[in-house]
Amino acid sequence: MTLDFTDDLGTRHFEFCFVGFVLGGSLQDRKTLTVLRREVALFEKLEQISELKPCGKKMVNGEPERQVTPGARLEVEPVEFDLLYAYVSIVPWQAGTPAKQALDTLDWLQRSAQADYDRQQLHASRP
Repeated sequence: MTLDFTDDLGTRHFEFCFVGFVLGGSLQDRKTLTVLRREVALFEKLEQISELKPCGKKMVNGEPERQVTPGARLEVEPVEFDLLYAYVSIVPWQAGTPAKQALDTLDWLQRSAQADYDRQQLHASRP
């Protein structure tokens, strides 16, 4: 599945995906070795399409904030998508604009997953 961060809201969607992934993952009190490996693989993919923010700002867990590089697209496996979606959805986003933008990002992730599914179905139905 491809997550395309090239549209007008791509920068914001990446920020909420990255922050949500890191913070949501930090909220997990128990993880199996398999989950840890999936987290590291997805984190490395997120690093590959981004760069450290020039301001040097860090999140509450000490992880440096990152910004997406122009034209970035992220290839994720279904299990990585599920992990990303689950982590973004459990972060206790502040009420107001942050919650609204997080919900927008979750809706965007769902639309991306549905579009990928539709492409697969169309491809599978061709003789």
